Amino acid sequence: MSRLAILGPIAAALLSAAALAGCGGGGDDSASVTTYSGQVRENFLRSCVDSATDTTSGSTLDSDKVEQFCGCMYDELKARVPFEDFKAADDALRSGEQLSGDVAVTIRSAASTCT
Repeated sequence: MSRLAILGPIAAALLSAAALAGCGGGGDDSASVTTYSGQVRENFLRSCVDSATDTTSGSTLDSDKVEQFCGCMYDELKARVPFEDFKAADDALRSGEQLSGDVAVTIRSAASTCT
């Protein structure tokens, strides 16, 4: 599978409202999460993989490659984006808002690194 073939659907998944849902899964306790944690990683990976491999949207991506990509994306975002900005992006997407230009550029750059 080419780098571009995996980048498009996964980048779209990452920009969906669920993709950055690593901040407690959207429940009431998500507001109390203040740092990257194992739970944040688990929620991010689950949302990323589920979005990218959703067969109802016609996805034919290999789940192993998607899992590797999503893990890389989490690691890249954790290294590049302060948690408060990650959380703000999650909140914005959940509210139907656009990501800031800086965050969108960072996501594209991280995706490029991971493909």
